[in-house]
Amino acid sequence: MPTRSIDMQILKRTLLLPLMACSACAGLPSDPLGLNTPPAAAPANAGSEASQCSDSLRAIGRLKMQTPAKPGGPAVDTLYWCTKAAEKGDVRSQYILAGLYERGVGVPVSLTDALRWYRAAADSGYAEAQFKVGQFYGRGQGVAQDRNEATRWYMKAAGQGLPDAQYYMGYRYEHGKGIAQSYTEAARWYLKAAEQGNVSAMDGLGGLSLAGHGMPQNQLEAYKWFNLAAVSGAPEFVANRDRVAAGLTPAQLAEGQRLASEWAKHHPIGKAPTP
Repeated sequence: MPTRSIDMQILKRTLLLPLMACSACAGLPSDPLGLNTPPAAAPANAGSEASQCSDSLRAIGRLKMQTPAKPGGPAVDTLYWCTKAAEKGDVRSQYILAGLYERGVGVPVSLTDALRWYRAAADSGYAEAQFKVGQFYGRGQGVAQDRNEATRWYMKAAGQGLPDAQYYMGYRYEHGKGIAQSYTEAARWYLKAAEQGNVSAMDGLGGLSLAGHGMPQNQLEAYKWFNLAAVSGAPEFVANRDRVAAGLTPAQLAEGQRLASEWAKHHPIGKAPTP
């Protein structure tokens, strides 16, 4: 008769199959320069420059922002046009220009200039820029580290529905970083982000469910969230799922999978977070 450990191994190999089909087209790609972000309406006096900024950026071939571009060529054109548009108040161009300075594309790296342009876009209400300003303050990039100021900017972006910012607010409430600890608020923000496919938030909900923090303690719910997060393939999420699975019976595992599959039918599941 097969042992329970063998049964569990068979289940683990098949648990994710229904979920993969649900999440295949629901990834949340990294978009550091706003290539896939719907543009805000450009000021009347910046329309041409803003279009040139976007067009020249696309000409670079959707830059791999982890690697600085070679000097000259399309990157310099992008810098020129985005600067022109940014100076006239186009917020998306300001956001793109900040990304160029942050990563040294067509210009030497300057975190101070990057923060200046992120802040300009953020002050105009651009959610992605508000999130970046929060990251700069949280990490002490181009400015003295200030967790309270970071949280203030994350909250602005989260309030506009940006899932990464909602996850950050959940994490900060869970761990009391820059704000008073509240598991209830952590669960609320994690759920908002999870509903938009943020797998880190799903993993966070799994942890809260397992510990009974901010929600009833429930191993099956914890497994559901960890299993959904594990679809991304991130090793730490897979490890969390398997750790909970080891304490469940095959029947419980099957029920946990059903709960996860039901969620995946109605919600996106994103990619593993970028380090």
